[in-house]
Amino acid sequence: MSIKQYVILIVLFIFLVNTAGAQASYVSVTLTPGEESSRTLSFTGAYKRLFATADASGTAASWVTPRRIDFGAIDPAETIKQDYYITVPASQTPGYYELVWKYSCKYTDGSTCTVASDTVLKITVEAQPAQTSAGGNEKALTIAQGEELTDYLTFSARSDEYGLSAWAYPSGTAASWVTPQYLDFGVIQPGDSVNKYYTITVTQDQRPGYYELDWTWGCGYTSGASCKPLKDVTVVQITVDANSRLAYVPTYTSYYNPATSGSNDAVMMGVIVFIVIFLVLLIIWIYIIIWVARDANKRGKSGAFWGLLTFFLGLLGLIIYLMARPGGNIVPCNFCKKEKLETLPQCPHCKNLTTPAYRPAPAPTVPPRPSVVQKHEAAVDTSKQQEKLNKINALLEKLDEKLAQGEITEARYTELREQYTDEADKLKNQITEKELMKEVGL
Repeated sequence: MSIKQYVILIVLFIFLVNTAGAQASYVSVTLTPGEESSRTLSFTGAYKRLFATADASGTAASWVTPRRIDFGAIDPAETIKQDYYITVPASQTPGYYELVWKYSCKYTDGSTCTVASDTVLKITVEAQPAQTSAGGNEKALTIAQGEELTDYLTFSARSDEYGLSAWAYPSGTAASWVTPQYLDFGVIQPGDSVNKYYTITVTQDQRPGYYELDWTWGCGYTSGASCKPLKDVTVVQITVDANSRLAYVPTYTSYYNPATSGSNDAVMMGVIVFIVIFLVLLIIWIYIIIWVARDANKRGKSGAFWGLLTFFLGLLGLIIYLMARPGGNIVPCNFCKKEKLETLPQCPHCKNLTTPAYRPAPAPTVPPRPSVVQKHEAAVDTSKQQEKLNKINALLEKLDEKLAQGEITEARYTELREQYTDEADKLKNQITEKELMKEVGL
């Protein structure tokens, strides 16, 4: 993967984590028609300054004042609280309603931040018991999903009634939740009151809302004559609460909240720093592996072998290579101009011999035999020059051998060879000149 791709991944990661959000909150509230309740929303800043608002929606949104809450500018880790009021209309039908607060925010640079979730208030409107001259024939109960509640009914006999028995049986939308399905008060003495208990069981998956349980009364005398109870039906208004175990929570803190916002920011920053450091170290290590492979090739070693060894053994492979690495200067090749070790006779790139390992010396010239004394002296001088030329050729040959064996550097070899070659050329010219003079008799 290229460096450009790593940079794109880092930018994408930072963009994804730089979003604000709100913790999911489901708060249960129980109110009665005409009741007013005051509540508070709060919003805590993220890693940089932002602006936040919340808008009310849902079936209970019309009961809220104000409908929009503006938190204004919020600095990092700062918490802003705003109050709002819920007023249930006096004529509101008992039942289950929802108030949803949807959050939105943006940073001061104009970029938007996304809020992960909304605040949901589950509002249960309870019916108020209606009072009658008989002591009331309606009552209101609130039960949570998956809970049981025990209640009772009371039957009273007048002081002038003898041998009276009474009973009651349930009906209505909540009748199937009742145990037992028939209440027998037995024989009631004059002026006495008898209580009978029953249990209401709401299943866990019961839909929250408003339900009704109607108890129908009946009574008679032991003589067989019928009687009319003071109340024919007792109505129990049951409100099933989605989460009645939650007490009233006066403050809701959206994401980030004071308890977790600082730690969340620290964790995210730690992850970003770790990724950046990891990528930097990875790029450096890839560069080291490439350098080892190239340096080994320049020094006549297998770059693929040493590169793979460094990759698999890590730092240990690098140390091994530095210990086994051939020493010497790096110079450009005379043919391909690529860098190579100075003492290598053959270029590892183009495979050309930078200096021939052996160069034959020219054949010696046999001096002519002089016929007179002067010619004899000239022949002697020519013989000495030829011997000197032979020595220079021998030196050049040894110089080639030393270079091939790596005993001298290429630069030193070039310097000496030029010096000896110039001297040999001069001797050759002198010998040739004397031979020509001999031929013409001079």
